[in-house]
Amino acid sequence: MALNVSTRKPKKSHLTNTPEEVQFQAHLKALELGSIADYRDWCSRHGFGPATKKSAIQRELEVRERHRAWAEYRLSQKKREQRSLRATINEIFRGQLGENDVTSPTLKLLCEAYDSLQASTFVRQAFRELLTVVGDATDLIQTNTVISQYGLGRGNTYLGALLALAHHAQDWIRPPTAWKPNTHNVDRQFQSLARHLFARWPVPTFMDSVWFQGISSDALEKQTWFVHLGLGENIRTLPLPIPYTKRMAHHFMQAPAESTVEEALRWGQIRALGGSARLVKSVTGTRLRTCYKENEFWTTVIQFLIANPMLDLAHVGPLIDYLHNEKFTPQEVFVPPGRVERRPPPQPNLTMKGRSPETLLRNVEAWHRNLSKVNQTAAEWVTSGICGFRFVEGDEAGGNAKIWTATELLSSSALIAEGRKMKHCVATYARSCAQGLCSIWALETESIAGRSKVLTLEVLNQTRVLVQARGKCNVMPTQKERGILQRWADQAGLQLAKWI
Repeated sequence: MALNVSTRKPKKSHLTNTPEEVQFQAHLKALELGSIADYRDWCSRHGFGPATKKSAIQRELEVRERHRAWAEYRLSQKKREQRSLRATINEIFRGQLGENDVTSPTLKLLCEAYDSLQASTFVRQAFRELLTVVGDATDLIQTNTVISQYGLGRGNTYLGALLALAHHAQDWIRPPTAWKPNTHNVDRQFQSLARHLFARWPVPTFMDSVWFQGISSDALEKQTWFVHLGLGENIRTLPLPIPYTKRMAHHFMQAPAESTVEEALRWGQIRALGGSARLVKSVTGTRLRTCYKENEFWTTVIQFLIANPMLDLAHVGPLIDYLHNEKFTPQEVFVPPGRVERRPPPQPNLTMKGRSPETLLRNVEAWHRNLSKVNQTAAEWVTSGICGFRFVEGDEAGGNAKIWTATELLSSSALIAEGRKMKHCVATYARSCAQGLCSIWALETESIAGRSKVLTLEVLNQTRVLVQARGKCNVMPTQKERGILQRWADQAGLQLAKWI
């Protein structure tokens, strides 16, 4: 139960405040009390005299008692939370506990979720029912990140997923109280619960990802896909972002369990067109993983990649960046007398018809070279707020140390220099960096032999997912370099995309 602290404002005096009154008001604030009546009541309960005029030592003793009582309360509250999670949940849903009254991060988020449901009694009751069922029998009430591809999204926790399940309570085909966990594995517990609530027919494991996208309008719509499949309906009858054939729908249902639903859509498309699983992995490591605009053109690109199986898949990302820039990206250039002019994309009518891999790769290479020469709009931007990285490998005293650093690039000129040195197209990310959508980082090493560049990295700022890591000429990172990236991710609170 919360401390009995009044929030009533003290009555305003019609007289000019004396120094003594000013000191007393400051003392009330230190005790978090609102009026003289509250103060006298507090003094009575804690063994102090009711007088308002006291010495500095007496007031200091009262402040100390306030801190002691608060610490004691927090300790007792923590013990109560650990003793009975269900009882604490009930107190939250009865309005007896708020975010400031609980100690654990999980319960604080639970209070926040409860407050967000004040306008929806039906969903709030469904959420409470779910929490009551899973509270003492599972580990589902937790706030650890679940889907690495979604990063630190607010809904990307089991607690967030339970809230999403509650938003679809009108579609439950079985009551939560009839469900019992038959495993200690938290992933399988959630899979079982979701299928108990919604599924009469088998639903692929990757479809669980829809419950970890939060409760935005887009997320709520994708969650209805799970309900749709659970009732035995075909994926093709949904309003998908790309047209789907029967063959695509078949392959969609066979997507790997670790996929997200967005990646499964590409899996179904590419596998149905004849592409390999390795090609799917390469394509889902690009902007096409979640971008479905201009599907007709990008389908011809995928068909081109399938028709040229000897093309090194390390080139897929740079090819897609190049084609997107040429066909869809407007250009901003300086023109005399210092005016910025917005021009259409270089090749808005570009098609894949008649193109050979050799010619296309030469065009990509020439584009990379020209990026450092184009008169682009000069730009600088503020830091993303993500912590940089420094790791010393070896022994500095022994003279065999290697220092790894990750440094954020904060201007278009820095991106151009990085692209020129590493021979890739990172300079095209200036606009996205300036808009705060992503941040670009340079991973470098320094030793007695000098300083050298290793990888260029892209991090999505909102979800804090490291989505790209490329060496010189777009070479993929080595196993050793992946280990260094994971070390940075652990320190900075980042998620490493599974295709890195």
